[in-house]
Amino acid sequence: MTGKCRYCSVPISIQYPLVELASGLLWAGIFMVHGISWEALRGGIFLSMLLGISISDARFYIIPHEFSLGGTLIGLAMSFLPGGIGWAGAAGGAIVGYTVLWFIAATGTRIIEKISPGRLEEAGMDRAMGGGDIKMMMMMGSFVGISGVAETAFLGSLGALVVYGPIATLYRRLIPFGVFLAVAGAVTYVWGDAMLDWYLIRIIGLTA
Repeated sequence: MTGKCRYCSVPISIQYPLVELASGLLWAGIFMVHGISWEALRGGIFLSMLLGISISDARFYIIPHEFSLGGTLIGLAMSFLPGGIGWAGAAGGAIVGYTVLWFIAATGTRIIEKISPGRLEEAGMDRAMGGGDIKMMMMMGSFVGISGVAETAFLGSLGALVVYGPIATLYRRLIPFGVFLAVAGAVTYVWGDAMLDWYLIRIIGLTA
């Protein structure tokens, strides 16, 4: 209760109780929406991984394979549970998720090298986007499916561009893109179907 480690007396960072609180609220919200169900378990695990990725990428610019590759296996396995998106939806989402981010990374690399030669090398990078982001999108695709991948990629890219783009340009800082993908993935998981319906009806003009 003193805010220090009981063994070495080193002060405990405020981030640890905040993360515990965020995780607890996350699971509480999931159970309030879905009750005690397989979907609650699936959603809780998915959002918990996104929380972990956000913290790791924001602090260290690292997305651990335990979250990305391990999470993909979990997403594929849980697709068989009642209420899941099914094996085809999960596998398709994972494949499309990886492919979309790989294409964005490759295109971005070519554009940056053409507009600002040497910029990536100066930043200590060999491409515009890290491989962790690509594998992360594969993991998210296994949970949200193909349509969810499109929504997540759009929202994440828009958020990174608007919120962090000016900072990265002015101060030549790397963008922790995984943070924005994680937020976009959470929004897509919770409201993705509603957003897709709104887009198809209001923008495209489709009706049931």
